[in-house]
Amino acid sequence: MTGEPATGAAGTRMPRGLKRLLLWLFQVEERPEPPPGSPESLRVFRASSRYFRYSVLKWAIGQVFALVGLVGSAIGLGFVEFFEDHAAGAALWFRFTETLAPLLIVLFVVQFLTSFSVLRLGYEMRWYMVSDRALRIRYGIYSLREQTMTVVNIQNMAVKRGPLQRLFGIADLEIRTASGGGSDDDDEDSLNRGLLQGLDNAEEVRNLLLASLRQSRDAGLGDPDDRPAVLAAPALSAEARAPGGAEGASVLAAAADLLAECRALRRTVAGTAGAS
Repeated sequence: MTGEPATGAAGTRMPRGLKRLLLWLFQVEERPEPPPGSPESLRVFRASSRYFRYSVLKWAIGQVFALVGLVGSAIGLGFVEFFEDHAAGAALWFRFTETLAPLLIVLFVVQFLTSFSVLRLGYEMRWYMVSDRALRIRYGIYSLREQTMTVVNIQNMAVKRGPLQRLFGIADLEIRTASGGGSDDDDEDSLNRGLLQGLDNAEEVRNLLLASLRQSRDAGLGDPDDRPAVLAAPALSAEARAPGGAEGASVLAAAADLLAECRALRRTVAGTAGAS
């Protein structure tokens, strides 16, 4: 069964034509390939619509700071010239408002619309796929990141919520696997760390992974150290240890008899030589 929570209200989704255009520009497939495992066990999870609103809030704060910085720079430039020379300052401010200000406004609007479209597409392109054998995480537009983690290698899972995330009712699920060296485990690009962001059902995803982990280990999968020890082989008889089985044992017995006769003959020869 495939469970795919809604990515938001249908009326707020990105227009299909614009989405296809952006996917073509960034050369990104809309849906990743499922992870290894049984197709019947595949579950698909998406970031909550509340995660999109959470992302929009952070993006809007950044836009406000950018706008304030832009206006502040323009005003500051005019005031510097005004204090140095009233006439020159007034002339410079007039030239700014007549020529440069409209251009900056156009650039800001273009940046505003483009960054919002990329933000929306990045939200819709965030995929979390869970099967009975593996987990696949994919996100990113400019820099696409796709990560596959084997269920049996999972060592730790933690649900994390910050104050703002609690306000929006979402959480992140952090997954760590056995360290294999390489990058730092705390690094975002670490192969041993997976992060499912913006879930409104983080506990459900964690419980599903725990069930898959128990099933895999009960089936005898996983690292050799986790498997039960192999029973000791039964002791073999002398006949069975001999090369060739019973036939080999008879050859060894004949050789032993021949060795005993040779030793007896040597003692007889040695005794005869001493008597003479």
